[in-house]
Amino acid sequence: MRVATLSRADLGKQHVRLDPAFYLGRELVRSTMSSEGSRHVSLEDIVEAIHDGARLPSAASGIPMLRLNNVRPCELDLSGMAHVDGTAAKWINVQENDVLFTRAAQPFRAAAVQSGMPAEFAVSSELTIIRPRPAVLPEYLAAVFCTPTLNRILCDLAYRGGSSALPRLRLLDIARLPIPLPPRSLQKSLGLQYQQAVDLTASARAEFNAVVTAIHTEIDHRVSGVKPPSSAIEVLRSHLADRWDVPFNRGRVFRHSSGASSAMRPLLQLAKPAGTSLRGLTDDEEVFAVQADDVNESTFLVEGGEVRPLSDLSSRMRQRLEVGDVLLCTTGSGDQVAYLDEELGPEEQPLLGSATFTALRFHETPRVFAVTLAHPLVRTQLRLLSSGSVQRFVNKRDLDELLVPVLGQVWREDFETRLTRAMQRRREALLARTALIEAADDYLRKVTP
Repeated sequence: MRVATLSRADLGKQHVRLDPAFYLGRELVRSTMSSEGSRHVSLEDIVEAIHDGARLPSAASGIPMLRLNNVRPCELDLSGMAHVDGTAAKWINVQENDVLFTRAAQPFRAAAVQSGMPAEFAVSSELTIIRPRPAVLPEYLAAVFCTPTLNRILCDLAYRGGSSALPRLRLLDIARLPIPLPPRSLQKSLGLQYQQAVDLTASARAEFNAVVTAIHTEIDHRVSGVKPPSSAIEVLRSHLADRWDVPFNRGRVFRHSSGASSAMRPLLQLAKPAGTSLRGLTDDEEVFAVQADDVNESTFLVEGGEVRPLSDLSSRMRQRLEVGDVLLCTTGSGDQVAYLDEELGPEEQPLLGSATFTALRFHETPRVFAVTLAHPLVRTQLRLLSSGSVQRFVNKRDLDELLVPVLGQVWREDFETRLTRAMQRRREALLARTALIEAADDYLRKVTP
């Protein structure tokens, strides 16, 4: 149990915070800074500036912007960058050697901006730009922000704007964070580990891009005659059945026209849905929970997740998963598709997934079908199948009608082998990143009283 004693004056007169965790975190910051022989300094003393991200309207073209999902622990993912109108408001241009920190996230994370980035780009309001002084390597600072030791303090200091909002940090609390300043040699050692993880990530991403592009190109070649229907279609009253919405009937016309292609087959013939029974699990049993944010859309892998007791999970986190399943996002606005590989989570712990996904068990080459489900022809069908006035969802009965492009057996086996190798390369990069964060965390625990 953690205890902190406060007087009424400590609460202040304006913007009073009544969450106990905040005062526990603030007391921990104070004790860390004031302890005898402490190597910690305030973040504001070792950086040149701390800037807020910007709120800029989206645009078809303009300034590229990094958002929350582009920042992973010690890694910047530039795929899927949005474009915004840079003339609508003031914004800070990100520079090389800046550190981008997610001030609204769970868990909190950071990444260093390295060479090769666009000359001009902004970050969204969920991110903070930290510009370290020359005495501090940005790679070291980014690794420190990703450590569990500092994350415990960050979680205490964060507040929630609403019951469903992400934890958020004030710039004032970020500036006062206690950061240990190690010798330059240790910073350089962590910097080399950081660069190794970056190089492995770049190699794996290039391999993934080559395989995914090859699969989609081969699909385009085989189904070149399949085109989505136009906006204006003619449907007989007797064919409307129980769905009168125009998108669904456009999708039905699309599936009817593309069904003539021998390369298109119903999803029901290729995979079966995973079972949802939690039989055999007790409420106090620890499980590995997977949510939509844990999926990396560019690698088709689940790269996050956490171990939690079953009783702590909501009713929407009760879908039983197995290694080899393919997760398809059928709820909400996401397009995530992921393959559950053998390296995901501890072997002895059951896997549970969010109801955002539909878990599919393909009879063969599941990695290839995961990439196939991300093809524009499949995404178009999913959008037309979806219903719901508040949140998009596709029910399982309608999902059975989904038509999936199927390559020949030889092609699929070759692509499956290449995807397996690419996923192994990505896991090597993730292991290198984990080793970096553990090394930084070891140092923090050593110097923290």
